[in-house]
Amino acid sequence: MEVNPIVIMGALTYFAVLFWIGWSSRKASSDASEFYVAGRKIGPFVNGSALAATYFSPASFLGLPAFIFILGYPFWWALVGIIGGMPIATLLTAAPLRKYAPTSFTDYYADRYETKWMRLIAGIPTIIGGFAYVILSIVSTALFMMAILRLDFALSVVLAAVVVYAYIYLGGMVATTISTAFQGIMMTMASLLATAYVISNYGGLNGLTDAVLANSPHFFNMPYVTETPSHKLMSMWTGVVGFFFTWHFGFSAMPYTVVRFFTTQDINAARRSVFWAVILGGAMYAGLIIIGTGARVLIETMHPLMQTEGISSAIDVLKHMKTAFGVAGATVTDYSMIAAMESLKSPFLLAIITAGGLAMAMATAAGWTMVLNVLLGRDLLGKVFGNKWPEEKPVQCARVMTTIVIFVCMLFAFKPPALVLDISGAAFVVILCSCGPPLILGIWWTRATTAAAATNVLVMTFLSCFSWMYANSVHKTAHVFFLDKTIVTPHQFYWVFVGFIFFILVSLITKPNSDKAIQKYSLDLRPEE
Repeated sequence: MEVNPIVIMGALTYFAVLFWIGWSSRKASSDASEFYVAGRKIGPFVNGSALAATYFSPASFLGLPAFIFILGYPFWWALVGIIGGMPIATLLTAAPLRKYAPTSFTDYYADRYETKWMRLIAGIPTIIGGFAYVILSIVSTALFMMAILRLDFALSVVLAAVVVYAYIYLGGMVATTISTAFQGIMMTMASLLATAYVISNYGGLNGLTDAVLANSPHFFNMPYVTETPSHKLMSMWTGVVGFFFTWHFGFSAMPYTVVRFFTTQDINAARRSVFWAVILGGAMYAGLIIIGTGARVLIETMHPLMQTEGISSAIDVLKHMKTAFGVAGATVTDYSMIAAMESLKSPFLLAIITAGGLAMAMATAAGWTMVLNVLLGRDLLGKVFGNKWPEEKPVQCARVMTTIVIFVCMLFAFKPPALVLDISGAAFVVILCSCGPPLILGIWWTRATTAAAATNVLVMTFLSCFSWMYANSVHKTAHVFFLDKTIVTPHQFYWVFVGFIFFILVSLITKPNSDKAIQKYSLDLRPEE
């Protein structure tokens, strides 16, 4: 398989647009407010598109079709969970946090719980999750680079890191928001175009369904419907529900979406941003379900490498790509979506899908890098430890932190610890079970206390990280209960429920916060009756 000039031209055009956005935004990001929160002047459509691109991430564009490829059709329900969680964000956090109008994700924790040390405590799981997301984003960008240029995976990782670094360094949140909004539109167009190609290839959805069943008879089986489920992780309802729940509430508490509410013009713009994110994201996800459904049969019946000696299945094709291009870690099935598009033998389609995939990966990397550079510089170095550098030269400080984040994540991306979606799920659960209760209940429950917030973050961070790593290393999958490998618990999702219960119990037995903090950071942030 050779490099196609049409695919390269499509990618170069896409990169040219991104560099232009970064370069043209450099003057607009010359002060702290512009660099951190884009001057709070982003409109609802642009912000909604940026929200969609940042939140859905490579875990959606590559990971979810890959998991449908692996687990079968029942996994599509997880996609519904992600879309379903978005309106909840409007009710729980979008409007209240925009009314509060902080600069950083940790500002609320420090103000509501009346101690600067909550910045450091809440920063621990945020750093863990943030670095995980930037790593998986660089990996995903590298996989698309590999598809474009047919370069070695390691070189593709370096190129991916350089491109992401360039436009964040130049434009900060202004460039990140505008480019991410552009990327949100690109990813949706790419998903829908690819879907049209897949459906057309089989003469309609019925034809696709027949082809999938002929290739994989158990592909559509739900838990307990038959004796043979689509996959062992789909053999129990805890598997289906667990994957659904992992992402359902993430939109209301994940740092890289929460900070998007800070950039909008006003409260109504924050609410309308969620509406546009649902529209764009819903369209994209409808396409990804169909792409993931057809991926295996497309690869096994049409991919050029199926004619190669020794290759007899889709997995063999992906293993061949892994060996040929030195793909490290457990990313072999993450390439299944790209391989399915290659099977359709359309350079134009591959150019569009590559641009869409790059858009998705780079949008998430940029969003999380902005969260991390503000957290490490302004919040921890400046607000917690009292260093004057972030205050005196905020943009310079943020750019140095950006350099550190991208470099460290690039090193880990050479050999990622797990599949793209596995890394994403782990990061989700760590942050949601630790930081989610203090944020959501801090707004909506006056009895939330500092002791509960600090204890919850530390305890839940340890438990969720330990259980994920134990299950992954001992049971060889992070999707079973770490104490019993026969129980399906995707990404150890139960810790989210435990985190909320634990937070409530500790709050009830510890000292409440001051009336002033409760009034200003809880009661005053709620919608007016």
